[in-house]
Amino acid sequence: MASSGKQPDSSAVEALNKTVDAAVRVIEAVLKLACDAYEDAKTSKLAIASASGADALATLPAASSTPAAWEPPTELDAFALARDAAMLIRAHGTKISLLIINEPFTPSAIGKVVKELDRVVLSLGTAAQQCYGDRYTNHVRQEMARRCMGVLEKTRSLLHAIPRDGRVVPEAQRTGGVGTRSSSQQRSEGAAGRGSFTTIGILWAECDGLVAFCKGGVNGFLVQVVSQLAEQLKDEQEELREWGDEEGEGSDEDSDESDDGDVSDSGYDDGEDALQGNDNDATQAMLDALMNTRHIPPNDPNGLRPRLETVIKKIQLLLLLCRAVIKRRLTKPALPTLPLPTQEGQVAARLDGALVALQTTANLFEDLANAFYKLDVAEVDTIMGQCFDGAVSVSRQLSRPFMPASGTSSDLFTAWADKFESEIRVIA
Repeated sequence: MASSGKQPDSSAVEALNKTVDAAVRVIEAVLKLACDAYEDAKTSKLAIASASGADALATLPAASSTPAAWEPPTELDAFALARDAAMLIRAHGTKISLLIINEPFTPSAIGKVVKELDRVVLSLGTAAQQCYGDRYTNHVRQEMARRCMGVLEKTRSLLHAIPRDGRVVPEAQRTGGVGTRSSSQQRSEGAAGRGSFTTIGILWAECDGLVAFCKGGVNGFLVQVVSQLAEQLKDEQEELREWGDEEGEGSDEDSDESDDGDVSDSGYDDGEDALQGNDNDATQAMLDALMNTRHIPPNDPNGLRPRLETVIKKIQLLLLLCRAVIKRRLTKPALPTLPLPTQEGQVAARLDGALVALQTTANLFEDLANAFYKLDVAEVDTIMGQCFDGAVSVSRQLSRPFMPASGTSSDLFTAWADKFESEIRVIA
């Protein structure tokens, strides 16, 4: 759309450009803070995963009579700060997107909003930095930082989209560029005329995601993590079950072929049948090698099938543990609102330890499936033991209540976790 209004004074445009450049530098500095928080949480999680004797977390003392105070204190609510900042950035970003596509182009008005936006983005860096891993968990700290980084990056993209020549953004650049006339873009032209702008839509999505994350709180995100790991375990269980079923079907087919061989003296050309059989065997061998999913021998000399059935049952037991953890440890009031005013209960440390153990265990089951496909009994036994140890580590670290009632150190989940450990250790 051609410009129809008077072009702004060059000095006003220059002032706007300086304001935008300064705002971009601020965003990049805040991005560095959020990135540092992300890497710090990632490093802490890796340290937990690689630490020997991770079960030591389960033996942390229960609530002390004189719990140590946090230093620095937990007066800041990182979730509320990030939520409010995301909502303000969304609003300021919307104003900017409207001002840069509608005539007349007003550098002073745009500059004013950019300065307001500039002040708000600092809050995202503060939220990411002060979402401490030992209070909110390192899982939450990493996710908070990741989502803050997403908002900051898209805000920077919006600022880069502000025209530096004092003219509004050309209409073709608002919905995907010149020469692209797909039906979806044609439908969006009406929205573009009303103030739609591609970059702002992406910023909205990032802001909305951060707001939803903050509203869900620590428990909402941790429930999501456990649910996703449960889905991963379920997929691994189904994959192993299907592979085992194919093994059974293959054995039946082999038996049928053997029965047919008993009537080979019926007068047909045995030599032709033998050649055909050899061709089929060679083809199957090639396919097995290609897919790396060899069959368990019908006589199963190494006892792989009983091990397979055991693993499938143990995954089902682990899925029950995931559901129990969500209900008995990640749902309020079982999980207190974080951060706590003191270090009482070591809640975040225990949650981090359990989630890392659960993630490691889920990944080990993938390795276990590969060991089955290779028909490597020794590797199956080794990884199977590691899987069961990981499952026990999850239950042990969450066995004790976070905030036990006076005079008690156990609850219904504690007793259930003891039974779970006994069952997961049993190998039929």
